[in-house]
Amino acid sequence: KNNKLIIYIYIKKKKKRVKDLSKKEIDFMNNQRIKEYGKRAIVDFKKEDKGGIFFFVIDNNKIKAFGMLKPINLIFKGKKYAIMGIGRGMAVQKLKGYGKILGLSRLNYLKKKKKTGIGFTLRKNKGFFEKVGFNVINNFTDRFRYKHPKIGKWVKESEEERGDGICYEGKDKLISKMLKNKSSAYIEGQMW
Repeated sequence: KNNKLIIYIYIKKKKKRVKDLSKKEIDFMNNQRIKEYGKRAIVDFKKEDKGGIFFFVIDNNKIKAFGMLKPINLIFKGKKYAIMGIGRGMAVQKLKGYGKILGLSRLNYLKKKKKTGIGFTLRKNKGFFEKVGFNVINNFTDRFRYKHPKIGKWVKESEEERGDGICYEGKDKLISKMLKNKSSAYIEGQMW
């Protein structure tokens, strides 16, 4: 009478330091980035995300989503903050919940460590990040400056790279401080 089919889905999550990424993992992520964004999206993860942690969502021994958190130093109103940059997130298979698992994994890590995490996204992705539990701040990239490697001056992201901020506020209360004051934050290094 009450025959119910129960399906157990085993999805594995793992995190891995950038320095420990295999060539196979790097090639896989870059191939997915090329499919999504084109050839200019290739990343030298070990150089650009040095010190970071990659999160993988694995189903049936296949990577279904990946993304990273990496240490970022920034200066706001003369004070240095050590935060985590949220980036490189991608669900390989869309609309299956893998992106949400990835987002929750990174958010839970930030909560556990009580670290502020900041990332950037296009406005079309705003609802996704809000559902996962991140705060979203419109046009947040406009508040950040980085030293351009070729010209040596402090600059904003280019017009096509600008977007909204996704964040989690840690014990340093940096996000609240930034929202109360219109000053820019200066990043030691490139935008992530």
